[in-house]
Amino acid sequence: MRGRDHQDEQLEEFIAARTQDLHHDAYQLTAAQQPAEQLVIAVLAAMRREHIDLAQAGSTARLRMARVSARDNTSSQDSDASQLAPRFRPLARLSPRQRAALVLFVVDGHDEREIARDLHLTTRATTEALGAVPYDELPGASPHSGELRSLLEDFGDLATSPSASATLADVRAVPPPPRRPWWTYVAALLVIAVTVATLVITQRWRNDWLHTPNGLNRAHGTHFPAYTAGYKLVAIHDVAPGPAQDIPVGAAGSVALECDPDNRAVGMSVSSELNGTFFQKQCAGTRNRPNLIPAIGTALVAVNDFSRDAWPIAVYQKVPIDEYPVATRNFQVQHDLTISSLRSVTSREGHTLQPTLRGEVLTLRAAANHPNGTFSGTLRLPAATSGIQINVVGLLSPTTTGHFRIRVDNRAPWTTCGSQRTVTFQQWQLNSGCSLVDRYVPQVTFDQIGAPSAGARTTPVRITVTDARGPWTLQVVADAYKFDASAVDDGANG
Repeated sequence: MRGRDHQDEQLEEFIAARTQDLHHDAYQLTAAQQPAEQLVIAVLAAMRREHIDLAQAGSTARLRMARVSARDNTSSQDSDASQLAPRFRPLARLSPRQRAALVLFVVDGHDEREIARDLHLTTRATTEALGAVPYDELPGASPHSGELRSLLEDFGDLATSPSASATLADVRAVPPPPRRPWWTYVAALLVIAVTVATLVITQRWRNDWLHTPNGLNRAHGTHFPAYTAGYKLVAIHDVAPGPAQDIPVGAAGSVALECDPDNRAVGMSVSSELNGTFFQKQCAGTRNRPNLIPAIGTALVAVNDFSRDAWPIAVYQKVPIDEYPVATRNFQVQHDLTISSLRSVTSREGHTLQPTLRGEVLTLRAAANHPNGTFSGTLRLPAATSGIQINVVGLLSPTTTGHFRIRVDNRAPWTTCGSQRTVTFQQWQLNSGCSLVDRYVPQVTFDQIGAPSAGARTTPVRITVTDARGPWTLQVVADAYKFDASAVDDGANG
């Protein structure tokens, strides 16, 4: 209690010393005696509850009264205005917000930004309040005139000041604000907890999203497809041109380069634990799919184009077929290749040769209701004679996605696997077959590796198909080619 009594003594001394100034300032803002007294009491009661340091109480009370007045933007309609001298009536007709802004502008010399900050208004609201003041009805017709400042001071002198003891009694009589019910504090704590949890969860979601294909592309400004050729985009590394850099790829990975649209011939070399070194001469592969270069473990990647500071190198990982988003409809199927177009061969001298003896075409088909399983046939071979070479070619024409494993004479053929223009290491994928997993379904061509068994008149053909969703056709043919000098000349002239 001693602390409260001591504060009241100080407050009474403050009121006794400043009561006239307080009511002068309040009248400037309210333009009426009773509202001015109420404003002074309300502000002093709040300061008493908050234990405001009375050393700065004068300026604090004045600013708080102005801030309270600025909440009201309606024009004053008090009857006291009709009793005022004509020169004060334009001030009395202003809204409390206008008078508060005008006092800070004219008397205190603040600019619009400072006024907005002090009154807790937007700069636009402050500009509108000052702009609506009828300066042409006021002395000097200018906000910067000394006459207007004198008018405001004289206007405040119209206030009468109650005694300090009466003002203090009124301040003490102001009841404290009602205490908030307990549940409001619980609700506030819940709001804080939910907000923090939301921020944490949102940040976690964002971190997770940055590891998705969409997040990787957004972070690097690239356009790598999320899935392609059975692979999923898992990382993107910015590689500076020049010396090779290490990129972790994993057990079944590939890397791809995205080039500048104006330069489609950027070269990239890749070496890894997979045997061989690979060179990519084109950035985009077939039908705008990226060229995937197989790599295992840690890939050593070098880019030879210095037109950019860094090149984005994508890392793809093989995805199991049951986890890959396989297309189920609207397949884009290739139809332009025929078995006849594959039967010509090229000699070592670069001449195109047609078959000397054309063999029978073996055709294996699968129905729409039974596309998967192992399908076998026997391919007839032309008789092998001196100067004759047997070459086996084939064409697989799928209509949907699927995994196709072809064997001729119990050996894996050399196959394009649907990637005629993609630089890949073919032997890496021969044992596992061809996986066609995207909506674009190309035809697949292949050639026999080496000649059929010596003296054989037939050779087995087997195709094992899994995960296919529709019918397919496999055509295989063995033709005989004569490679003596006259055949070469005939082929060149024909």
